Amino acid sequence: MRPLRDTGPSVPKENMALQDELETRSHQVRSAEKKLHHKELEAQEQIMYIRQEYETKFKGLMPASLRQELEDTISSLKSQVNFLQKRASILQEELTTYQSRR
Repeated sequence: MRPLRDTGPSVPKENMALQDELETRSHQVRSAEKKLHHKELEAQEQIMYIRQEYETKFKGLMPASLRQELEDTISSLKSQVNFLQKRASILQEELTTYQSRR
C-alpha cells in the first residue's frame, strides 16, 4: 500500500501521474529481474541434471577394462610429466651454473 502524498498546490497532477507510472514501471522491472534470476537458476539446474545423466550413460557405454586402461595411461602420463619437469629443472640449474662460470 502506497503512503498518501501531500500533493500541495505546487505539484501538478501530471507530475503525480508520472511519479505513479515510474513506481509502477520500477516494480515491473524488479519483478522481471526476479523472474529472470529464477529462470537462470532453473536453466543451471537443468544443465547439471543433463550433464550428470550424460556422464552416467557414458560410463555405462565404456567397458570397465577400457576404462581401467585409460586411467592407467593417464596415471603413467602424469608420472612422465613429473619426471620431465624435474629433469628440466636439473638441466636448467646445470645451464645456469655453466653460464655463471663463463
